[in-house]
Amino acid sequence: MKLLHQSYKRLSDSLKTDCRQLCIILTLLVIAVLSYRWVTFIKPAGTSWQETNIQLPNSEELQLYIDKKIAKESDIESHTTDHLDDIIDNQAMQIKLSGLTKNITIDREPTNKELNEFHQQHKEQYRQESTFHFTQYLFPTIKFGAQAINMANKTLNTTPEKRAQPMAKVRLTSQDIERQYGQGFNQKLVALVLKHPQQLPCWTQPVTSKVGAHLLCFKQANIGAIPELDAIRPQLVNHWRYEISKKQ
Repeated sequence: MKLLHQSYKRLSDSLKTDCRQLCIILTLLVIAVLSYRWVTFIKPAGTSWQETNIQLPNSEELQLYIDKKIAKESDIESHTTDHLDDIIDNQAMQIKLSGLTKNITIDREPTNKELNEFHQQHKEQYRQESTFHFTQYLFPTIKFGAQAINMANKTLNTTPEKRAQPMAKVRLTSQDIERQYGQGFNQKLVALVLKHPQQLPCWTQPVTSKVGAHLLCFKQANIGAIPELDAIRPQLVNHWRYEISKKQ
């Protein structure tokens, strides 16, 4: 009787173990089926797993993308640079320039008297652009050397009928004149025109430049105005500081 009871117990335990294993297997099968159903439900029909993989760009495509980004940023930077003058406030730039001038020259502010005297002394340097229309005789130093002025005076003392034909008419701005004939020649022309307020000068006297001696006959002259002191005060103060520092 005891042996029969032990056999029954062993059989019962074995059945329980088999049932537990069977339940586990069935549970796993149910999970697998549900998982498959869920995946097939959310995945578009006709799409394979290979097609759903993320396609990474190759090296050429990646480089092309980078180049486009760089080009776009360069365009933005160029566009910003093109309009930089419109963005930067002129007054702020003058303040920065004044600060730099102080650091390399002197930081003292000129008195009103000093600045007025300096303005009177250097006002021609601040004259606005002039325009001249004239014909001329040019006696270049490369040809006549030190005799260029003498040759100009000789032509001036010759009757107009016996003179050679002058050079063709030219129309030049202040900047053109300084570029062609050297610094200071524009101021000589301004002074010559202002010396004859009633009538434009014509074959009056030789005027020298870096290229030689000139005899001029003005057809038209538009002399630029000299700005008032207050209109150019920051530039004038910087100029004054620079000139004063050279004397120290």
